[in-house]
Amino acid sequence: MKRRCLLPVVWLSGVLLMISLAGCGPNYFLLHPLQPVPGIYRETEIFDRGQLRVYWLARYPDRKETLPAVLVHPDRGSFSEDMEGICLDLAKRGYFAVSAHYRRLEDLSNENPLIPWRSAEDVLSAYEHLRRHPRVDPGRIGLLGFSRGGIVSLQIAAEAPSVKAVVAYYALADFEEWLDVKRYAFPKSLLFKWVRARVIKETGEPTEEKAQIRFRETSPINFYRRIEAPVLLIHGEKDRTFPVQQMERLSQLMRGAGKKCELLVIPKAGHVFNFTDKEKGTLAWEKTLLFLHQYLSPSSGSSKDQGGLMQRRG
Repeated sequence: MKRRCLLPVVWLSGVLLMISLAGCGPNYFLLHPLQPVPGIYRETEIFDRGQLRVYWLARYPDRKETLPAVLVHPDRGSFSEDMEGICLDLAKRGYFAVSAHYRRLEDLSNENPLIPWRSAEDVLSAYEHLRRHPRVDPGRIGLLGFSRGGIVSLQIAAEAPSVKAVVAYYALADFEEWLDVKRYAFPKSLLFKWVRARVIKETGEPTEEKAQIRFRETSPINFYRRIEAPVLLIHGEKDRTFPVQQMERLSQLMRGAGKKCELLVIPKAGHVFNFTDKEKGTLAWEKTLLFLHQYLSPSSGSSKDQGGLMQRRG
């Protein structure tokens, strides 16, 4: 599987900007290569919920019993198909694993909008679809996300108390703080002035004041008290995109509020480290698997919502 190359305008951060200038982006299949696996289904679907279009790709084992499930959200620079290796890895371990990315129906030309979600219903669209899948045990669903995908995973958990576990890689806790241009010295302040203007535009809001409201609504630092599921935060010590200090603050606040929250800081690792450094990525992935198994292992007596679903297998 070839590595995905990124244009300089794909993401709004210094690290991915430098990656793009170098000519290529993260290798999403570094730890999770695609390979034929007997007994593993592949399912794809595109469906609409309101003004949101969801692109769905699932991998799961052929078993009679319902399966624990993991909903995977990619980072800003990637799509659901880039997470297929991760879904395949999880499927081999007995999970129903699905990745999802989104577009807005009013602007389908934007293949990867920064903030496609406009409401709680939007945020829950893929999760509710997953809960109704006939192969899934709705009482054993976890969330896994990378960068922006980590943020939306935390958002889903805040809206859905039935979520059993959340793993968020190198997420951001506070958009307002991160986008505060006054916090940065020249010339970094110039970069963040551009970043701030672009993020405001991508919110779809007509004014900066309304965009500021969106920043607050999408910042985990403002909704962590509503998260009931155990959370594992994974971050690189040398992350220059989303500072690890924000995750340290979020984990302290969650534990102080009586939440189950772990923070794993990977030494000398930067942003998207698990897609660029095999050794560091393996360390984080082993912890991810242990965490998911701890909270999604088989349990008896779970109820089932048998909602309909059009399935496509290949």
